Amino acid sequence: MSAGLERGLGAPTPVGYAKSIPRGMWRAARRLVRVVGAGIAAVAFLAFGILFLNYGVLSTPQDRAYRDLDPAVPECREGLKTGWAVLSEVGRGVPQSSMLDGDGWRDPTNDENALRADPLWRTRLRCALQRHVVPSMRGERPLEYTLGFLEFKEDGEPYALVSRSGGNDVAIDSAMLRHAMESGLHDSGAQATRLKPVITQLDALVQHLATGRHYVIAFVHGWRHDARIGDANVADLRFYAAHAARFLRDRCRSDPNACEAEVTAIYVGWRGARVDERGLRDRFGTSLGGFFGDLSAAATLFDRKPVSEAVAPAAISALRTVEKTLRRPAPDGTDRRNRLVVAGHSLGGNMLAAGLRDDLLKAVRRHRFGEALPPVLGDLVVLINPAAEASKWTAVQRAVWERVATAADLGATPEEVARDGGLFPIGQRPVMVSVTAALAFPAGGLRPGDCAWVNLDVEDGFKEARARIRQRLAGTDAMFDAGVDYDWATHDLFPAFKFDFRPAAGFLERAAARFERRSPRGMSCAAPREPDPVDAILTAPLRGLSLVAATFPFQVSLPEESHTIGNLDPPRPAAGVLADAQPSGAPFGTTHEMLGLTASGSERHHAYGTLADADITCPRTTGWLRRARQRRAAQQGLGWDSQDLGPPESGGEGQDAPAVRFQHGLPLTGIAPITLGNDPFWNVRAFDNALSRHDGYRLSSFICALNQLVMDDIVGGGSRTR
Repeated sequence: MSAGLERGLGAPTPVGYAKSIPRGMWRAARRLVRVVGAGIAAVAFLAFGILFLNYGVLSTPQDRAYRDLDPAVPECREGLKTGWAVLSEVGRGVPQSSMLDGDGWRDPTNDENALRADPLWRTRLRCALQRHVVPSMRGERPLEYTLGFLEFKEDGEPYALVSRSGGNDVAIDSAMLRHAMESGLHDSGAQATRLKPVITQLDALVQHLATGRHYVIAFVHGWRHDARIGDANVADLRFYAAHAARFLRDRCRSDPNACEAEVTAIYVGWRGARVDERGLRDRFGTSLGGFFGDLSAAATLFDRKPVSEAVAPAAISALRTVEKTLRRPAPDGTDRRNRLVVAGHSLGGNMLAAGLRDDLLKAVRRHRFGEALPPVLGDLVVLINPAAEASKWTAVQRAVWERVATAADLGATPEEVARDGGLFPIGQRPVMVSVTAALAFPAGGLRPGDCAWVNLDVEDGFKEARARIRQRLAGTDAMFDAGVDYDWATHDLFPAFKFDFRPAAGFLERAAARFERRSPRGMSCAAPREPDPVDAILTAPLRGLSLVAATFPFQVSLPEESHTIGNLDPPRPAAGVLADAQPSGAPFGTTHEMLGLTASGSERHHAYGTLADADITCPRTTGWLRRARQRRAAQQGLGWDSQDLGPPESGGEGQDAPAVRFQHGLPLTGIAPITLGNDPFWNVRAFDNALSRHDGYRLSSFICALNQLVMDDIVGGGSRTR
């Protein structure tokens, strides 16, 4: 009776238990599937929504040139004759305090957006050739330069120039070309057979560069930029051009040759911006529009990178045409002594690395022992925070490495190592320099025992080195406390798009550490502190995501394919301490370090409109690289330092050190230099204030140092000043 009553009241039996467990598991599994399915659907909806916005609503025009107005148009012709000073005048009255915002320093001058409302300036700024002037308020000679544009479609096709009629654009026809050629024939007195039509932007540049003396800076912009009026990268190139004009003006006081060179800046434009971020900011304001712009643009890296590589052959061929034009002798047959430096930023750096890779490999394989390797394009190629796979650089490193014997090679004798150290002569100039804002010191991070050794106080031959290491680690701690600036786009974002989430995991860990007010693991010797329990709870999701990202299955395992050129450091050997350099087991990756020289650790920015009178110095640096290598002659030039130079040449002037500190190898990291002391390929980690952030290349010292590599005869043996 009681048993039946219990069953009637619903008391479970063992059989009932056995049946209920699978049903409960099934219901839980269904709920889990529904939750996971809803999450996947939400993510897919968000992804497709962003793609729809990017490819439809927010998309920039696919094939459009922004600076294609024929220089023969009256507005352009008059501008080339008189020059425009207007961009140095806008924003002059802006208070100094308003030049700082959440993203750092903002230049109130040099802003084309301030002129967009004026129809006349909208037309003028579209000229394919422009002349700009920065006047001096102190009666000095104004800074002047020519700005030209080379724009390409997504398949690499160049744009034809357009003319104006009745306030509207018109394509240049045969009659217009004939008239322009006959006018040019009449003005120049040249033979008709030597007169060439000006059809494209490249034609206009070639015509401009065919005569006279020129110091040319070509700049290939990167991701999220193009050549439209108001683009920040166009302003950056004007900033660089004005600096170059200032440096030449200063040199003119002691060297008449510098007075003759005219600065020309060439902006290589392509559709690096797939999202109309400026339109979003105009419609929704800087904060909201900027947020949605960042969100939408972040999803376009994967499709802009292939476009940069598709444009590369056309861009390189155009720059080679410029180079060929600059090499033409003067009418009397003498060398015009023109100079060309080519720089690429972000995906612009990828464009140059991709376009020049085969040329570099061929140059290394054909190189004759003991001779100087000639430049591969212009006088110097500079990659600034390049968003390019490290393999594009390590392929060239391997080509050099295969030709020389090193101390780490099995069976290599000291005599063979010494002999092969002369593959490049002491007078070898750099051919390609890549500079990337590094995250922290030392390269590769700290090992658990490093801090104990760093804090050791004994006389063991490393006491001075330990003091320098402690000083640099203190600088790292200060940067983390203030919020470290580094090239997150190439350090964290680029690998994530290559399906390597380990750098992103490090970013999440650093974010959690900053919130908990502690130093990130492996990057500081500061005494560890336990996080506040509340902070630890709040950062648990970040640390959980970091763990998932670090251990996500089937990630790309080869760093050379997922890391960028400047974010691949050679692995530290197992033996030795930080001050005891040992050969790396994989000697490929970064090769040099660059440090700022300002005592305070920060450098004042200068507005474009003030550059003619700003407190800027960029002295001549004749022979510094040779003297640095000679200082380390006993070590075959390995480990040279631009702040540790050999004696100057007797009677020579202008033998200063460069504006930033270059060091061969990665000092105080436990890694021996992986390249020859005279190697022409510099893969530079830029630390502290020398270069910060993905777009932090506007400091006058950095601009000066890059120009010194081209303006000056840094290896001696003949004047290179222009």
